[in-house]
Order: sequence, then C-alpha cells, then structure tokens
Amino acid sequence: MKGFVFDVEFMWGFQARVIGMSKTSPSFSFPPPTTVLGAIAEAHARRKGLGEGRTSTLNELAKGTLALSYKPLNMITLQFQDINKIVSVRVAGGVRYPSVKDPYGSFDAPARGKTIASSLDEKPPRMRVFAVFKNEVDVTPDDIWRIKRLGSKESMVSVIEVIEGIPNIISEGLVETDYSLPLTRELEENIVVKEGDFVELELVPIINLVSGDPPAKLYLSSKVVRHLIPVPLTRRGRVVIKLPPGYVGYKIGNEVVIGFGK
Repeated sequence: MKGFVFDVEFMWGFQARVIGMSKTSPSFSFPPPTTVLGAIAEAHARRKGLGEGRTSTLNELAKGTLALSYKPLNMITLQFQDINKIVSVRVAGGVRYPSVKDPYGSFDAPARGKTIASSLDEKPPRMRVFAVFKNEVDVTPDDIWRIKRLGSKESMVSVIEVIEGIPNIISEGLVETDYSLPLTRELEENIVVKEGDFVELELVPIINLVSGDPPAKLYLSSKVVRHLIPVPLTRRGRVVIKLPPGYVGYKIGNEVVIGFGK
C-alpha cells in the first residue's frame, strides 16, 4: 500500500464536460474523481510507453485504487459557456474535411462549457488530492509530478508538491475528513456529523471503473453516486463518519480520507 498527497495549481480552470448532453454541454463545477485518476493514468502511460489507444490503463489503475479524494484549498469555481470555432479534420464518405464543397460539415461554432477556478487569496487556485493504491499498482511520484492537465487538453495544471508515504489505517470507530466523499448508502447512513459548506455532484465513483466500462458509458447508464465536495467559503465542510464494514480511514500527516479496506 502506498499513498500520495499532492497539490495542483490551475492555470485558469478546467473543462470536464457533462456526458450525455448536446455538444453545448456544461462543465462540471469540480473535476470528477475519474478525471483525476485519468490524469494520473495519462502520466503513468507516458512513462510506461503505452499508447493512447490503450483504454484499459484507467480501468487497471482503478482496480488497485483504495481511495482517491480531493479538496479545493483556496478556490471556488464558476461555470460558463463560450463560443468556440471547431474545424473538422477527418475523412468521411471518401471526402476529406475540411472541404470547400461542404462548409457546414467542415466548421461549427458551438458553445462549450468551461469552469473557472477563482482564488480566494493572493495565491493561484489550488486543489489537494489524496490517493491510495495497492502495492502492485506501479504508480510512482514521477507519474504524479508529470500530471499536466485535469480535464481537456486546455485544462492545464502544475503539480507543486508531492508527498509519498505509507498511510496509517484507521479501521474502526469515528473518522473525520474534509475531503470529497462518495455518498454510498453505507457511508451516508453512518454520518455522525456534517457541517460547513459543500457542493454536491452526481459523479461516477472510481470503484465503478472496475467493470471495464469507460466513464462515458457509466454516466449514460446512470452509474453515478452523489458526492460531497467541501469548499472553503464561510466554513470548509467536514464530515465525521462511523466506519461501516469494508471502509477504512487513511491518514498521512494531518490529511485523512475514507476509502476501501485492502
């Protein structure tokens, strides 16, 4: 078992569009956990020399993920949509695009959803991620340092700190966390304290990737769970949970997340 606590700075924000809507779909207000794992998987694949067409990398990492949560440190988010010019570069029906004979099939200008990360202090907007993997998962600190985006290719981030360690396990009793939390039935029924400011989103949890299906298919088939994401407004959200069977707390330093037992 190994854990990583790392901070990322956003250049401007990110684009993680809601699946299953039209081409003018909005962006999530915070990155889905599958997007965060996807950023790690991309860096992992580059180091291993794996091609972009190998879609199983994300699912393989998901099978060895015991916990993956995050919290915004000094930012709030703002969703918006703006007009983007899209140029089609493809071959369809024997015709090469863009084509002067078919301008409507060559160009488009839809509104694309984006999410601005707005800092609450003088520092760049930052988010802290806590990930725990099984020992057999070949994720290294170098993979974490190589993360360059959270979302689309325009969603550039910089990793500014990485801490690797073996997490202490809290296997029973009460656990307090201020990280994002999937509200599965077992966890929600065992919440003892919930206070502060949260954003609630319907997201695909990491555990659902074990099926081998891509995140898009999971969203379209409604394999989503309500997630609590604490935000630093008047008072950062926190929850205290009595651990149900199958769940444990993982702790590195003062950081605590809730995940699955080994």
